[in-house]
Amino acid sequence: MSVLVIELNDSEIRVARDEEVILRTPGYAVLRSDDLVLGEQAERVAHLNPRQTNNRYWSNLNQESLSTLSPQARHNADLAYRQLLAIHEQVGRPEEVIFSVPGSYSKEQLSLLLGIVESCPFTAVGLVDSAVAAAAAVAGAGRYVHLDIHLHHTVITYLEISDTVSRMAVYIVEDCGITDIHDTCAGLIADLFIQQSRFDPQHHGETEQALYDSIPGHLRKLLTENEVQPEIRHGTTRHQVRLFREPLLQALRPHYEKIATAVPGEALCLVSDRLLALPGFTDVIGNTHALQPETVFHGCRLHEAAIRSSGPALTFVTSLPATTAPAVASRPPPAPRRGDGNWGTTATHLLINHRAHGLNASPLYLAAGEGVVRAADPQRHCSVSADDKGAMVKQEGELAVYVNGQRIAGPTRVAAGDTLGFAGSDTVYRFIHVVSR
Repeated sequence: MSVLVIELNDSEIRVARDEEVILRTPGYAVLRSDDLVLGEQAERVAHLNPRQTNNRYWSNLNQESLSTLSPQARHNADLAYRQLLAIHEQVGRPEEVIFSVPGSYSKEQLSLLLGIVESCPFTAVGLVDSAVAAAAAVAGAGRYVHLDIHLHHTVITYLEISDTVSRMAVYIVEDCGITDIHDTCAGLIADLFIQQSRFDPQHHGETEQALYDSIPGHLRKLLTENEVQPEIRHGTTRHQVRLFREPLLQALRPHYEKIATAVPGEALCLVSDRLLALPGFTDVIGNTHALQPETVFHGCRLHEAAIRSSGPALTFVTSLPATTAPAVASRPPPAPRRGDGNWGTTATHLLINHRAHGLNASPLYLAAGEGVVRAADPQRHCSVSADDKGAMVKQEGELAVYVNGQRIAGPTRVAAGDTLGFAGSDTVYRFIHVVSR
């Protein structure tokens, strides 16, 4: 692969050359009056400078003004730009870059990202969904769910693979990111210090920073060990406690279950190494296949020709050829038929622009090619709602509505796997079933 790949995950942005990860840096920035600190260096002083710290500029990529006034940056896009410049310098000033991005990015955020890149001293030659690239490296025919965690949320991507890897939907679990995991761990460990030594490490900026710095190492040890002994020095005193694995797993379980509720019971989960680094996660999720840090880069190398495009408006690639040498295989999807959908029988969500919208008694109004519209919008063409008997499609205007390619004559029950379309429009929506646990 002659081009570098930047994987945008703010918990650890990675850059690879020929599948070798050559840089890892978190999406942290500390805005001081006279300078800007980025990446790992910023993360190491975040709790010493809480009001000057920003770690949401990648997940909230936009041009809204920052709450902290600084000559270094006006808005989140400025911080992203500054970090891309720093990354470019650190990896040897490459001329061309492919971006691997999460499915959580909106069209507006992708456009803004490309606008930022236009001001950078390198050219973006490709834009691909990270989950699709990873699956295209390892997965055979079947149905999969790709799971990856970021600083402030977890991204769940539903995939279907035949001779191609197709992204079917993206579901975002908000407030379930690395920062939430670490906050829970910090609270648990701080309570132990208070109980066992009457010392609160979160009372002082220096000791709170030391506490957070130690958490990743404790989590790694508790993957295989039953106990760790967190230690923090304050002044001349050394404080130490015992942290056992089981209480930690109990504290983290609510986070894991928030993710599990969006994972279909029968799906094989392709799990990123970031999630695999969390003790007990796979015990809650179940049927998993471990992905390596280089998996997404392997997919980009295999399919560089399909990912590459030209011009400022790059094509966002959400479908790639499947690998001919899969390392993992799920059961292949059956031939589509009514009531035998991708993720179950009852339709619980409708996919619109690759995002899953929950169905309930409050109708979801749709317009051909426009997606969700207001109830009073004169352009609405149908409504979708759900009750205890399942989901229902109802035509709202004169434009013909089609379910599975057949025009409906009245209110029509639908199931997971069914499709919804309109006369004269090539827009197709798909119903899916998300299993709660």
